[in-house]
Parts: sequence; C-alpha cells; structure tokens
Amino acid sequence: MSNRKGVSIIVPEPPSLARNITPARVLDILAQAEAGDTRELFALYRDMIASDTQIQSDFVKRKAAVLGDAMNLTPFDKNNPADVKTKELCWRLLDKPFFSKAVAHLLDATLYPVSLLEKVYAPGDASAFDVANLLPVPYQLLDLSKSAVRIFDVDDAGRVLNTSHDAEPTRYILHRGHVMPTPDAWGGPARSLLFWWLLRSMSRQWWSQFLERYGQPFLKGKYATKDDRAVLERAFRLAQKLGGIVTSAKTETEIVQAANTSGDHYKSFIECCNLEISKLIVGQTLSSTPAATGLGSGVADLQGQVRGDLRRMDIQLLSNTLRGQLFAPFCAINNHPGAAPLLLFGSQTSEQALALITTVKELAAAGYEPDDDGEQLLAERVGFGIRRRSAPGFGLSTSVPSVSSVPFVSSPPHTMPRPPSRRIPAPPDHIADHHAAALAAAFSGQLRPIADAIRASTSPDDCLRRVSALAVQLDPTHAGDIIAQAFAAYAAAGHNSAMS
Repeated sequence: MSNRKGVSIIVPEPPSLARNITPARVLDILAQAEAGDTRELFALYRDMIASDTQIQSDFVKRKAAVLGDAMNLTPFDKNNPADVKTKELCWRLLDKPFFSKAVAHLLDATLYPVSLLEKVYAPGDASAFDVANLLPVPYQLLDLSKSAVRIFDVDDAGRVLNTSHDAEPTRYILHRGHVMPTPDAWGGPARSLLFWWLLRSMSRQWWSQFLERYGQPFLKGKYATKDDRAVLERAFRLAQKLGGIVTSAKTETEIVQAANTSGDHYKSFIECCNLEISKLIVGQTLSSTPAATGLGSGVADLQGQVRGDLRRMDIQLLSNTLRGQLFAPFCAINNHPGAAPLLLFGSQTSEQALALITTVKELAAAGYEPDDDGEQLLAERVGFGIRRRSAPGFGLSTSVPSVSSVPFVSSPPHTMPRPPSRRIPAPPDHIADHHAAALAAAFSGQLRPIADAIRASTSPDDCLRRVSALAVQLDPTHAGDIIAQAFAAYAAAGHNSAMS
C-alpha cells in the first residue's frame, strides 16, 4: 500500500479479537459494520480464517480451483490486427512475479464483500508505460460508510487517518467475487460463517466444562448412621490430596464411571458445523467430509457440478474484472487502439471436455462447423486459444485404379497448390485438355456432391472445408485419389475447363 504521494508504506494489523469473543460481542461488531465501520469485522474475519482449519482448508480449495489452472490470453477479435497486438502487449502482465499473488488477493472477494488492488505504473521501453506492481489494499483501510468504496488515508508511519479518498478506477482494481444483494458494509458471504465458527470455538470450552463436571469418574459412598456420613465426607475431601480414601468398617465406597456418550454428541455437533461451512464456501460437502452416498445415487456427481458452477462463476467474474480494470486501462495509457484481450483460466473437467469434443466431431461429420463466435466460446471452454486447422494435403499417385487409368503428375504431400479464383481464367493445361472428360465421369453418381461443393465454394479455404466434410461421409476405396486429382485439375486448368 502507498500513500497519496506514492510512497510505499506498511500498515500495521489491528489486534486479535478472537481471544475474548462472545456472541454479544459478535452482534456489536455486526451492528458497527452495518453503520459503516468495518475494521473490527474484517479483523474478526482474519482471526476466523487464520485459526479455523475447516474454513482455511475450504477457502484454499475455492481459490486453488482457479489459481491451479494455467492462465492464457486470446484476442478479442482474431481477425483484427490491432486486437492481436493488444493481446501481445498484455501478455507481459501475466509473466510478472506479482500477478499470481494479486489474483489470489482478488479471490478473497468470494467471501469478503470486496477486494482492492493498487496499480503502480512505471516508465517502460520505447516511451511506453508498464505495470510495476499490483499492491493489495489492506482491509482495515476500506471505508464502506458511503455508497461508493473509499480508502482511508495513512501517514508516512502507516497510521490510519480519519480522511478517505475514492477508489478511482485509474488507480485501483475493485473486485466483487460474489452475487450477494446485501450492501458491502454487511460483510459479504463470510458473515454467514461467523456464528458457525463461534459455536465451534465456544463448544470446546463448553465441552471441557461438561467433562470436568460430568465426564470423570466420581466416588459413591454408603453409610448407616450420621456419624458414618461425617466420616465419608471427610474421606472424600481428603481423597484428592491423599490419592486414596480411608473409611470406617461400617461405610462403603465405590467409583462410578460416567456415561461416555458426551464425546459422540460433541463429534456430531462439530461435524454439523463443518458441513455448513463447506456448503457455503465450496458448494458441497464431500470434498471435506467424505461420506457414503450409495451405489449409483449420483450425489457425488451432483455436488461436483455445484462446485464446477462456483468455479466457472469465479473465473467469469475475475476475467471481467481484470479485462475491464487492468488490461483495458493498460492499453489506453499506452495509446493502443486494440480491444483488451480475453483472459482464460484452464479448461473444463475431462468429462465435460470430452463431451464438447464429441459434439464438435459429430457436427463435422454432419457437414457443420462452429462459426467465429463458436470458436471463441470453444476457446473459453477448453481454456486456450484455438483456430481452424487447414485441410491436409493429399499424397497423389500416378493413376486412379478401377476408376480411370489416366496418367497423373503427382505433387509432394502437403504442398498442393490452392485453386485459383474462378474469376481469373487459367491458361490451357494438358490435364484439362485431355482428361477433363475422365474427371467429369468420375464425379458422377455417389461422388457428384463433391463437384457441387467445389462449384459452390467462394474461396480456397471454403472449398477445402466443404470437400473435407463430404469426404467424412464417404468410404470408397479410391476416394482419396479421386479428390486429389480433382483438386489438381481445378488448380491447373480452372473450374470451367476441368468440368467441361
């Protein structure tokens, strides 16, 4: 964090509140936060996450689902050269050593109401500006007393002042990683964890007090006269000091074992608290508390889908924040005309990715393919940039067995010349002049759609895609050779002469 003069300073942490917390104190802190002073509430959040294994473990899982994926950038419009250059310009930000730490701080807003980063710019190469650092803004500096998020000023020693300033978009990155409709001052989703955490913490003391009073073995005595009772009482008082007991012959003593069910009740209560905490943070309970769900019940798949929904929401909200508040201003400050790139995180699960790939393959077999918008959606789903693959070249032979014995000049594999535009007449060619009739005869009947696809093509790439889609549906013995000769004839002599 830096002050208004741009000097980096260290803001001291407020003291711990967990050691003396009570239910009444929690209610006071919540009321104080609703009035706009959230410093003690955020200090309590810090103590809660730092001291509770269940909350800390689930919170790390929620973040790791995003941070564990590889980050990638894709141009907003692949056909726009300015957008492609913008993507290359912003790529350097992902290689910064502070970028992953900054993203982890933004993900705190999945439980906290907001999270802020301060952008520090510095002169770069060729009269450009570079992002020198992304500094997390401490939560004790957030001023949520007004409708807009403000930040308390600090002096050079790190002491918090009473004045505050706006979180300007040019200087700060403001992220909300949840969809709660409540005001920011109410504490965000972590507010729901406070009482479960408090009950788990207080129950330790309550359980120890219960065991101290009812969980230990105790002495039981029997007497006949009033004097015998006095003897037993004195003996019981001395038993703790002597480590034994001395009674008269007319009295009886025995040790009674306390009931051992209190431990089971305590365990059940702790498990109930853990399940409610996991349900809020990661959207399911099986990852933190494994339990048998029955063969074929589908509960595990259902909870996995819920966790996947949370992960996709975290990725979408985080990508929008970084694109609009980091990449776009970074391009604007460097006077770059291209649109900010899209940030991608990893991919879907293996099952979802396999289902998506299978769908695309079935579309290709039916003669369809994703359009430009579909390519962008596929890139977001798989987690990395994709593009259309050029159709492979054909290895050509010198003849077409069982179809035509016409001699043919072969071309090296993958070096097939693209067909020229139908608007430009090609010069006379030996293949077109002498063997066009044989090719026309070959492209009849079952192979007639290939000729129709070539006629309907508007460009060489369109022609390759159309013929490739049709070839998937055909299975003749020499279809490859026939298609290869057709492309060679069209490229050599032009569309009209080859089909005459």
